[in-house]
Amino acid sequence: MANCEVHTYTYKEVNELQLTLDVTYPPGYNDNDHKSNLTVLLHLHGGFLVIGEKSTLPPTWLINTCAHRGWAYATASYRLLPEAAGLDVLSDCIDAATWTAANIANKLILAGSSAGGYLAVATAAHPRAPPISAVLSIYGMVNLTDERYIRPGRGLRGSDENLAATLSEIESVMVGSTVVDGCPFPSSSPTTARRLAWVSALHEAAWYPDVLTRIPGLTGRIRAEGLAVIPQRWRALFPLAFGMTEKFPPTAVLHGDEDVLVEFKQSEILVKRLKSLGVNVLLENAAGEGHGFEAKEAIDLDVDIPSDAVKEFRASLKSIVDFLERHV
Repeated sequence: MANCEVHTYTYKEVNELQLTLDVTYPPGYNDNDHKSNLTVLLHLHGGFLVIGEKSTLPPTWLINTCAHRGWAYATASYRLLPEAAGLDVLSDCIDAATWTAANIANKLILAGSSAGGYLAVATAAHPRAPPISAVLSIYGMVNLTDERYIRPGRGLRGSDENLAATLSEIESVMVGSTVVDGCPFPSSSPTTARRLAWVSALHEAAWYPDVLTRIPGLTGRIRAEGLAVIPQRWRALFPLAFGMTEKFPPTAVLHGDEDVLVEFKQSEILVKRLKSLGVNVLLENAAGEGHGFEAKEAIDLDVDIPSDAVKEFRASLKSIVDFLERHV
């Protein structure tokens, strides 16, 4: 949408690494009205916690939704696995939300796609999170103690013939490597290909809990003994198992039931958990759609298009927007 200004802010600096927010202000935004009545939707990018950057696969339907409603759209960088530990990544997202709430937002919607959906949920569940009006999880990999992430055997898109070598590389990177807050995706660069191999290996070996916590063998112990073996210090990384309460913000969940990268079951588990707590929750199943379905094209829900060009999932997107509007 035209006439939107984008400002970049540094919300945090860690060991000379500047973590930044890009904020797209709505048309006609006046600095004299700074924060007084501004709703901000803060979106956390996807990439399985290992790849991606704040500009990865921008959700144009959300960006345009914000512009039409006088909201600001923000997107944040955060440190990536495996160089950073899980609590480092989570603290970045909490700090990004806190900075946004303190400096530009009167009301805050916290959203995320894929890994960003997980981070949005974990951030909103954390006691250090700022007030959040609503949460939006878009095909979020929200439950990292589900069978998909604790039982070895299946990579992201197949098996790694050199799995042991890839895992050894991940282990070496975890020790003393320079931390990064972004890796271009999609991209044909060797760096991106390397990190995609790490993503697949983390799935195939069921290493996500181990790498998040820096506790070798934790996944196996979870599988054998249950969630109680997760040390208290690391439990904030597993929000569906620990820490969620009836005070969790109203939550909208969007997922396609043909998603093979992050199973639809992930969103079903999240919705079931929230409903058990009495939290106001909306699940929109984009029937027949896979991972990243709504980020593959430019979408403006407030502009009419010919009926023969309307995708079935457009109604789901509109339901999500209606839900968010009711809670800000």
